[in-house]
Amino acid sequence: MKQIAIGFAILMLIIAGTALIPVASPPDDEGTNGGIEIVGPYGVQSVSEITLGTVLPRSPGQAMVYKTVDTAVSKDDALKIAEKFGLTGPVEEKRVSHRITGDPYTFDLDRGGGYMTYTWYGRCSGVDPRDRPENLPTDEECRKIAESFLTSHDLMPEGAVFSSVSQGGKGIFSNHSGDAPIVTYEDRDVHFTDTLSGLRVAGSGTRVTIGGGGDILEITRRWRDAEPYKEFPILSPEEAIEELKQTGVVTTVSSPKGAVVEEVKLCYYATPPGTEQPYLKPTYYFRGTVEGENETGTFYQYVPAVPELGKGLY
Repeated sequence: MKQIAIGFAILMLIIAGTALIPVASPPDDEGTNGGIEIVGPYGVQSVSEITLGTVLPRSPGQAMVYKTVDTAVSKDDALKIAEKFGLTGPVEEKRVSHRITGDPYTFDLDRGGGYMTYTWYGRCSGVDPRDRPENLPTDEECRKIAESFLTSHDLMPEGAVFSSVSQGGKGIFSNHSGDAPIVTYEDRDVHFTDTLSGLRVAGSGTRVTIGGGGDILEITRRWRDAEPYKEFPILSPEEAIEELKQTGVVTTVSSPKGAVVEEVKLCYYATPPGTEQPYLKPTYYFRGTVEGENETGTFYQYVPAVPELGKGLY
């Protein structure tokens, strides 16, 4: 009963924290997180003092705002994309997606558009001996494999740029004897981010998961279709920092006392497909360190840069 009570309390804390989330989880490299951002239990917290620890970027003065276009996809759309992967059908209608099953891959395209996956489910289980750490290519080799596959199969979106290679799945065995844990499974995620007007789009991009022997285990792509709307004056970086002080930062550090901004970038911010987001607006991305009463950690935040369209990200 004690364990149940503790578990329930932890669950309530996670739910409470999630309810406060204004944005997605912090990006990895270049302010993108590979385009695939996952919401986590991080709340916005005010900080009494925010200082600058980096050189501010130049402000363009004004920037293009894009209008989102939500387009439902058909079976034919699913077939056309699946053919690029070498899959020919038939199309199975699932609850939220069009599915085409091959051997060994399965392709899913969300009916509302904007999200697709190409997955080797048998290899993503974390138990295949082919995916032991010693069989995994180097990070640079993983990048080359991902770029080659996307380019040769006409799957690299126009304007997409390489972002990073990060730790993907990892399986660890521990026999509780005091010996060092043994890594039994490991893969790498190669991230590519979309761009608009030369700026990266946080929340829009492609992730390629590479396993043992350089095999592709999964390709995930998320995007928002958009068209140019018009240019607007935008906040300067200095003005954005003042907004940051009013908004607060997203961090897991409790009772933050002071924060140091270590990175400032202008980007676009895209919410997941299917959510209401009329515009893709130029947005400042902030990242840095934050100090609490008993710990030091990191923070991030997005500050919309177009005052005429309000202070909300959506």
